[in-house]
Formats: sequence, C-alpha cells, structure tokens
Amino acid sequence: MKKINKSKIKIKNLIGIIDEPTHEDLLFEIVSFLEDEQKVEFNKGETSLKTRCRIGETLDEDLKILVDLGYIEHQGWTKYKLLKHPW
Repeated sequence: MKKINKSKIKIKNLIGIIDEPTHEDLLFEIVSFLEDEQKVEFNKGETSLKTRCRIGETLDEDLKILVDLGYIEHQGWTKYKLLKHPW
C-alpha cells in the first residue's frame, strides 16, 4: 500500500473536525490506522473501534459503498482488504 501523501489530505481530516462526514472521510480513517499498523487487511470490528465517521445507518452500509467505489474488497464474513486510496 502506498503511504499517505500529507499534501493531498484535506484540512478537515488533518485536524479531525468533520461536520458532515463522507465516505472519503471514513476511507481516510481506515487508511490511517492501516498505515500505522503497516497492513492492508482489516475486519469490521476493528474498523468500528478505530474510526469515528458514520454516514449510513450501519457500518456495513458504509463499507459496502467503499467496496462499490473500488477502494476496498470484501474477502468474506467481516474481513476486508484495502485496494487503493486517493492520497
């Protein structure tokens, strides 16, 4: 996974104040904790604990949107893999 290019990050993500979160904000939080842990695979449980952004009614809905956008891949049950990110 490529590292986050800090010059491409929106200021709202850098300071952590997000009034109306988007799926890109959730993706940024996921990429951030994956980069800290130096991995590309994650599960729904750790995403629930390590992210604050919620857009839909459930985290499952939000993750499905990220799958549909091509950023992550569902690998069965609660496991996901990061494919790419815009930073």
